[in-house]
Amino acid sequence: MDFQIHERTYFLSLAEDQRRWLVFVSSATGARSIPVYVDAPESEPWVVLQGEKQRMPN
Repeated sequence: MDFQIHERTYFLSLAEDQRRWLVFVSSATGARSIPVYVDAPESEPWVVLQGEKQRMPN
């Protein structure tokens, strides 16, 4: 996703293989990477429990 703030163009991308966001800003010398702060710890995958299905009479 591209967006502009104060006449500067930024690019936001998700690096799925690294499971993190990447942010770049364009400059006269090319794209520059901006560090992204992660304020939440990684969590375990969610587990969904399903109860027994009720059978519908014919």
